[in-house]
Amino acid sequence: MEITDQPLSQFVLDVSDPTHAGAARRAVVRCAEQMGMGEKACGDVAIVVTEMATNVVKHARSGRILCERIAHNGTAGLRVLSIDKGPGIRDIATALEDGYSTAGTGGNGLGAVRRLSTLFDIYSLPGRGTCVLAEFWPQNRLPPSDSLVNVGVISVPLKGEPICGDGWKVKTTPDRVWLMVVDGLGHGTFAADAAHEANRVLAVTDSGSPALILRDCHDALRKTRGAAAAIAAIAKDHGNLLFAGLGNISAVIANRQGTRGLASHNGTVGHQLNRIQEFTMPWTDESILIMHTDGLATRWDLNDYPGIWGKHPSLLAAVLYRDFARERDDVTVLVAKNF
Repeated sequence: MEITDQPLSQFVLDVSDPTHAGAARRAVVRCAEQMGMGEKACGDVAIVVTEMATNVVKHARSGRILCERIAHNGTAGLRVLSIDKGPGIRDIATALEDGYSTAGTGGNGLGAVRRLSTLFDIYSLPGRGTCVLAEFWPQNRLPPSDSLVNVGVISVPLKGEPICGDGWKVKTTPDRVWLMVVDGLGHGTFAADAAHEANRVLAVTDSGSPALILRDCHDALRKTRGAAAAIAAIAKDHGNLLFAGLGNISAVIANRQGTRGLASHNGTVGHQLNRIQEFTMPWTDESILIMHTDGLATRWDLNDYPGIWGKHPSLLAAVLYRDFARERDDVTVLVAKNF
């Protein structure tokens, strides 16, 4: 069984000045060193982050670098995202060629990022910005995953807050993958305490019902400020998804034909429970699950982003965060799709 929850090392850095590239490099390399990554790997991380941040400033003037620790089957890795609302890239294949530049430089940035990363992906639309993903794993090899789906998450605090009051968890069991998103009431430490307690309940339970787990969360969170929470359980082999939610957590199953909302009932986990209802929905090869807190506006439509369906779920989460974060609240966006 694999359990992953909100890592303390997930952080976001604003990049709007050439000097910020050095600060971003130092912060991410420090995280890599704390994970025990070797000298060569840390050197590769340093080059990639410098190129990412430099490209953001040169081409978009401002943007963000997000870093987080990730894990598969007990193997630790590092994920780095660059996010901007710049002019975008009209020809990505050409931009990845060494020597190509539109900014009067050597043009090795994106090519170097792709070469030095264990996993690389990019999404860009002309006039709307670019998001770049780079992952780093030991021996430069992707470890096998026992998860049934691929998951990407953005979870960052309200600007100025030292800790995010949202939480999330991914738990893999032999027949299902469990995904939880929690929004502790308010911000800061007390909100985070509520989110962490809900995550703990999911980690230790052997229940097979999202609704029953939410009831257990309700009992456990009575001593906290309370939270909104939603739980999805994907049984890929059976072609279905179970879902239950309480409070203002948005969740949809999306495919190219449209989106289908997953209903949460009014209430507050830990304080007000009127009704919990569990839903069973179909899960197909093309299904994408998107769950997010109310720090993200709900007016998005993936069909407004040509070509995004085949991208890594972290890029989907990054694009939604970039374009729809309310900027006045903690925000968590979780995206899950089939490998």
